[in-house]
Amino acid sequence: MKILGFPVRIRPGFAVFMLLIVILNGLRLGVWLAASVAVFTLAHELGHAVAARRTGARASISLDFLAGYASFTPTRALSRLERASIALAGPLTQIVLGVAVLLALGVNPLDHRDFAAEAHSLAIWWAGPIIGLFNLFPVMPLDGGNIAAEVVDTFAPGRGRHLMIRASLPITAAAFAVMVAIPNLRPIASFAAILLVIQLQMRSVPTGARETSLAEALTFTAEAEATAWEIGRPGLMPPDRQPSPWWYAAGALRAGERDRAIRYVFEDLRDSSGRPRNWWPPHAATPDQLEPVVDALPRPLPEPEASWPEQSLATLVWILRHTGRYHEAAHYGAACYRLHPTTRLAVHVAASLAAEGHHDVAAQWLTVAGRSVNADASSEALLLHSLANDHELAPLRTRPDVQDLVRSITTRSRA
Repeated sequence: MKILGFPVRIRPGFAVFMLLIVILNGLRLGVWLAASVAVFTLAHELGHAVAARRTGARASISLDFLAGYASFTPTRALSRLERASIALAGPLTQIVLGVAVLLALGVNPLDHRDFAAEAHSLAIWWAGPIIGLFNLFPVMPLDGGNIAAEVVDTFAPGRGRHLMIRASLPITAAAFAVMVAIPNLRPIASFAAILLVIQLQMRSVPTGARETSLAEALTFTAEAEATAWEIGRPGLMPPDRQPSPWWYAAGALRAGERDRAIRYVFEDLRDSSGRPRNWWPPHAATPDQLEPVVDALPRPLPEPEASWPEQSLATLVWILRHTGRYHEAAHYGAACYRLHPTTRLAVHVAASLAAEGHHDVAAQWLTVAGRSVNADASSEALLLHSLANDHELAPLRTRPDVQDLVRSITTRSRA
């Protein structure tokens, strides 16, 4: 359904949450509280959506267990002030509407004896101004945390959200301890407890975690990286991961700091510590977003070394290819492949050569990659996926040698 022109999706978890409110608070207060939470949550998200639309962004709303979400896709780069204003609009709408309803009912929202006298006024007081004010607490993932992240980002460009995610857990833990210690604040300690659980989940990718946990962490990181390029700030990600150096570099360039942008890319590229890369490649970035960073890099590009991480080198080659610099991508990718003979580097080189019309040499690169003794199931899957989907490789799909390669890989996978 649509409200004020915004698509609104109500998920089953939202109804479960309303039922849980009724069960925990009893029928008399619970029904009023569930209804109030539903109405004010929707109003809160509409506040975000309307503010986002005023910047030209497209927005939609989802209501789910514990919370609502207003997702928006900007049509242009938003300033920090605009992003902070969108975050502020939700709780501000909730607070103002809640106070207005109480005053219209003749209830003083500052007089406990007045608003607590009836179930309906107590429910509106909690669901409106109180939850709205709580949402302004400066921790992630609350709106107050998003606002604080934009402020921090002013002093640490590109890192505000990441730093706030790091700081949120100790801040919330301290607030929870204070709430438990002060009798008058104990009723709202449960909200802080819920926040702690969420933040612990955000931070928990334990050593030796199950493969599914690693897969989930990679998924969250990829989604957060995509969000960063789409709306100008990353989504939530595990604390041991961060946006790509290319996103930081793009942010530094927008701030007029060219040297810092180059440093972000090259420090990661030349990191010979052997540590796994804790970022996801900027696959969601458009060529227009990446071109300023590529243009800022000094030429010639530094000669690759065996100690440099393959992911960083492969990402650079992919970005050269993604921005249409096929000649440079092919030559630099070939140099990287000599040090790191991986399938993805071979695919980038083949696609770049094919885009320049060198179909025979490109097919040879694919054949070498597909028949490598180092090829495993995942690299073979990458090769097949690239052949089926990469537009640069389209002219190679009907070649007999490439079709033979596909058949040999398919036969091996079935064996």
